[in-house]
Amino acid sequence: MFQLHLTCKDCKVVRCQFSTFEQCQEWLKRLSVVVRPPSRLEDLFSFAFHAWCMEVYAGEKEQHGELCRPGEHVISWFKNEVERMSFDTQNAWRMSDINSKLCPSYPQQLLVPACITDKELENVAAFRSWKRFPAVVYRHISTGAVIARCGQPEVSWWGWRNADDEHLVQSIAKACAVNSSPHKHVQNSSYTNGSDLPDTEFGESSLPQPTQHPYTQTHLLILDARSYAAAVANRAKGGGCECPEYYPNCEVVFMGMANIHSIRKSFQSLSFLCTQMPDPANWLSALESTKWLQHLSLLLKAALLVVNAVDRDHRPVLVHCSDGWDRTPQIVALSKLLLDPYYRTVEKYLTE
Repeated sequence: MFQLHLTCKDCKVVRCQFSTFEQCQEWLKRLSVVVRPPSRLEDLFSFAFHAWCMEVYAGEKEQHGELCRPGEHVISWFKNEVERMSFDTQNAWRMSDINSKLCPSYPQQLLVPACITDKELENVAAFRSWKRFPAVVYRHISTGAVIARCGQPEVSWWGWRNADDEHLVQSIAKACAVNSSPHKHVQNSSYTNGSDLPDTEFGESSLPQPTQHPYTQTHLLILDARSYAAAVANRAKGGGCECPEYYPNCEVVFMGMANIHSIRKSFQSLSFLCTQMPDPANWLSALESTKWLQHLSLLLKAALLVVNAVDRDHRPVLVHCSDGWDRTPQIVALSKLLLDPYYRTVEKYLTE
């Protein structure tokens, strides 16, 4: 029996069986032709679609308005979420539309502190990887603490600073103080390796103990999904991490999560292991060697750290990795699932 194994981009594996070697070779050639990239860039579907849009929408202004504007249901859903999570859009927060010309991988409308201007957002975007400036994506209704996400700061080896970026991060904590309960928790600034925290649970003894303080600015937690070594190494490529000296009332925690390339390699090893004939004597050690369970453990630990900070300590959290995708949305999405029952409803799944 001859087989072709097709690994799809969604990690699904399709196995095709053929009775003869000739049939297997023939279908391999056919599939290779179909999946082969076009010889000319202009043959991609996006160019044909763009040409069609240029014919349908005559004016340039009309083209931009119709092609780049999100659907009405998206705008309505965004406003409903802002209202559901009780964001104070009169005093603490505001909805900004400037992202239509900043970061193509962000939605057009975003929540930012009310004191931050669009000009400041432009400056911050220029300082963050892929222009992914800190944007708020969730607010805990009871504590008022928020979760924000972004890309790494581009400090490089020269240790560049950006006053608007520092102001924005501080303003997120201040906005939480305005749009929250009168009592806050405060902690000391430091670097922490989140991956070194206990595996059993994040209890009262596993995190620095907060102290009560009158109505004041909250101590913000910056959760960097990378290890400290990886964050420092990124400075050679123009990236880096936040320096607590420049971000007062902030604590930086490094989780030591692997990058997408290591995750892909680990998943491929896991998939290969699951498709082989099991060897009871060595299967568990082979599973451990894929490091898949270790990656899952670090992801769960990072999400639990965010949940405890927001729910128990009433602290806002800013999450990022290198570029602000892959690890960052995993941590943020899992944290929201743990914090808010609404994200576990059929209604919410239908809107995603």
